[in-house]
Amino acid sequence: MSKEKPMTSELPRFPPAKDFCLTVPLYEQFQYDDEKQNGFFSLEQFEGTLDFHCPECGQHSVFTARKNNYSTNSHYTNYIFSLLFRCSRNNSHQALFAFRAHKGILQKIGQIPSLADLALPDLRKYRKVLGPERSKELTRAIGLATHGVGVGAFVYLRRIFESLIGDAHSVASTDAGWDEDAYSRARMDERIGLLKDHLPDFLVQNRSLYGILSVGVHTLSEAECLNAFPAVRLAIELILDDLLEQHERQAKLKSAAESIAALKASGGRAEA
Repeated sequence: MSKEKPMTSELPRFPPAKDFCLTVPLYEQFQYDDEKQNGFFSLEQFEGTLDFHCPECGQHSVFTARKNNYSTNSHYTNYIFSLLFRCSRNNSHQALFAFRAHKGILQKIGQIPSLADLALPDLRKYRKVLGPERSKELTRAIGLATHGVGVGAFVYLRRIFESLIGDAHSVASTDAGWDEDAYSRARMDERIGLLKDHLPDFLVQNRSLYGILSVGVHTLSEAECLNAFPAVRLAIELILDDLLEQHERQAKLKSAAESIAALKASGGRAEA
């Protein structure tokens, strides 16, 4: 009697092995066909390299796959396998990715370091514009998404978005002619329009992002939020990149002005 396979037509197809290890959240489901071997064995027998931040080295490194012994048993029912990588800087630093194949569905069921650990070094730079608390919330959002909690991840991203609007409002409210009553009555997209001179262009041009975050929190399923999370996270990071660039420019301007003032004062004393 042939085995009855689950209906998996709506599941996404296999990502490349590197993406499966480094970007796909835990427990996201992908279909495979044991007969066609579409992508399954390219993952199971992957022997390439991965390039990511090594938490133990404290810097990016190339990780090389260790030769694995693969099972000759059926890959159809409850088949668990793992990929082990070693850091090229220090062979004792390892990364492990575990997978489960069951009745035509493949999932990543564990990994060390976590996706949040891998992302953390790239997020630290935003601390300058987010501050400590909001930086933690960005990290939590990514951590939740990597564990399949899409709605919770959206909640934190929306809080970050709202904090950026709040910061811009604090500055704009000191402008001459600012109409606080109009701002209080406005919807979020209208508020962004009122604050456009104090917000990054990308945020102003993509103000619908807040609506997407709100729909995610109140309406979308966990799976729908998880599918949308990479794009929404990228948008948030682009906004933060713009703010970071402004912050660094202001810091340079301040430093240059102070240096010039010091030189001028020194020259004045010499002339005296």
